[in-house]
Amino acid sequence: MDAKISAAGSRLPLDSRNDEATVMASGQYQILMLGSDAGRRDEFKSLLTTRVAEVGLELAAIRFIGEDEAAGRDPRAPLVAVFFGSPAHTDDTPLVDELIADSIMVVPLVSSVKQVNAEIPPQLRVVNALEFGPGDTGIERLTSLVLEAFRLLRRERKLFISYRRDDAQPFAEQLYDALDARGFDVFIDVRSVPPAVDFQCELWHRMSDSDVVVLIDTPGFRESRWTTEELARANATNIQILHLLWPGQEEDGASSFSHFMRLARSDFGLGLLIGRGRWVKKRALASICNEAERLRARAIAARYRYLIDNFCNAAEDLGLDAVVQPHQWISVGGLDSGKTLVVVPAVGVPTSSRIHEIFDSLEKPVNKSQDVWIIYDNRGVLNT
Repeated sequence: MDAKISAAGSRLPLDSRNDEATVMASGQYQILMLGSDAGRRDEFKSLLTTRVAEVGLELAAIRFIGEDEAAGRDPRAPLVAVFFGSPAHTDDTPLVDELIADSIMVVPLVSSVKQVNAEIPPQLRVVNALEFGPGDTGIERLTSLVLEAFRLLRRERKLFISYRRDDAQPFAEQLYDALDARGFDVFIDVRSVPPAVDFQCELWHRMSDSDVVVLIDTPGFRESRWTTEELARANATNIQILHLLWPGQEEDGASSFSHFMRLARSDFGLGLLIGRGRWVKKRALASICNEAERLRARAIAARYRYLIDNFCNAAEDLGLDAVVQPHQWISVGGLDSGKTLVVVPAVGVPTSSRIHEIFDSLEKPVNKSQDVWIIYDNRGVLNT
């Protein structure tokens, strides 16, 4: 096999893991719906089907199962259980015990974290509950958790804040805190770059490993050469851009790949310009966090497509047969050795933990004669 085959970057041979390497068997992703049925199930199902389509998976691959259908679930297919809490569903059930014993992930949902004891069974009270309050609060987070559990989204929730310090540092730091509280791993220059490090190289490296760039477009933002380069790099690498327009700022034609979100003066307290956004309101921060959550699925899908398309094109140029499998790994035939190569795209920087996570997500044993590669986009990644 010619080692030059790559997908816009580098390949990582993992010969030492070939005997253990496995490939996800075809089949459905199963979601077991338990507990209350007070309308929130339909909201969740609607949003999840939208996100599943955005990551490029056929809707037929998702199977929603009710409690009365639990006995008919497929033990070979991935399963996540969601328990919709309510005061009427606080009794222990054999099914929940069975799921826990089988190491199935169960996500308890409550109207408030203060209502855990009043809304979910005792055996689930040791599990961190997700608050599922009024409106869309919690729906996006629940959807992401399910997609992460199925490895359709990576577990690392990486995000990059781009801004101009002179214009919006207090606002950027509050946004950092809000996103951090949502479980995002957020890069912001004043907190994330250690001393004695090449600042710009570290910045490009961290951006290449992010799902979404939150760009704070203040009146002075577009005058900065560095912020303009950040925008261009994000566009080039299929990273999604949540473009926050400061009050009074208009959409920029050069930012056509951005997802614009207008900030209004009513989103802030008094002294917008003097305080540089210091008194931003909680509802505005919550809306930004929800939008960042929504864009993650789209970002992962776009970056997977880029890796897959480029690899398959390179393989075709070499006269090889590259076939994309249902769960987004690629089988490559036509090698001189007669072997079949298994190629797995990895979004972001291929750290050791991410490599192990990829292998742990594969289920059907691969023939020992097969090689397994992980491919990734190396643009902006530090050579460390």
